[in-house]
Amino acid sequence: MTEASPSGDWLLPKTGHALPQYDDVAIQRSVTALNRHATIYVVHGPHEVIRARIEVLRVQNLGVRGVPLRGLRLSQVPQASKSKTVEEYIRRHNEGAALAGVPANPFAVMYLGLETSTTIKMLCKRLLKMLDDPHWNVGNADDLRIRMHEFMIARGVELLIVDEVQHLVKPSNDSTDVTDELKRFLDNGTVPLVLIGDEKSLPFFKRNDALAGRLGTPLELSPLGRETAKLFKEFCHNLDLAMVAADVFPQSAKLSESRMLTGLIKASGGHVGRVCRIIEAAVEQAALRGADHVEPFDVSNAVESVAMVAGWVARNPFKASNA
Repeated sequence: MTEASPSGDWLLPKTGHALPQYDDVAIQRSVTALNRHATIYVVHGPHEVIRARIEVLRVQNLGVRGVPLRGLRLSQVPQASKSKTVEEYIRRHNEGAALAGVPANPFAVMYLGLETSTTIKMLCKRLLKMLDDPHWNVGNADDLRIRMHEFMIARGVELLIVDEVQHLVKPSNDSTDVTDELKRFLDNGTVPLVLIGDEKSLPFFKRNDALAGRLGTPLELSPLGRETAKLFKEFCHNLDLAMVAADVFPQSAKLSESRMLTGLIKASGGHVGRVCRIIEAAVEQAALRGADHVEPFDVSNAVESVAMVAGWVARNPFKASNA
């Protein structure tokens, strides 16, 4: 391995090779690091609030059916960790049931991501298949709708989380039908809903004010800025600790160091989910280089290959000329 001088520029690689290597050893090293990184989950205050409010909705409506129900909604930009937060909620729910010795109901909390184009028949078929209806593909739209509601109740579904609702923004007969069906879940008292989408879903909720009224105060997953800088630093610090604990790398990446924090908050727009995507790309490069840890060099390159390509930031804040 070749090492750069410790007195070199902050953005030059200090350990490992100057560039990623693609031999079998380097590839396996990268796969191992990424697999370990994938096991990490960092507890974050705003995420905990969302999970708590979802749990209140579920518990409040246990055993309540046949009367109008309420739901929740969340709209935020892509890669803001919306789906990850929900996945963690579902994981904890299932883990809690197991620890309590309660027979697990695999249908208690259901998660459905909408396709780009979704019809009422597609919605019903997907849910019926998830509910283990042996005849999920049989019947016209009305038959499927009736059976879907019956199966929801029969399987003991306590909460339905629907993601990617921005796909219903464009006015069409199909999106109107699906929207009406989602509202019917609440109006008929079939199951409480949590509707999630990116920032493009906001017009959907504004246009469907009757549905939005059923969803109450929106869930918040706002970007962290100057007022919440402490939370952002805490998240980055805990992510760093988790990477070392998971043996992704033997040494700290010093993600909470001042220059690193400044670059990350600008590149991510203050969204910790985006920080995770940037660091994941940096982990891959650092492992391919055989580095001792994720370095500013790797994070800077990840910003260019992830954040800038995705349009999260126009210029690389790690480069001195862009400071």
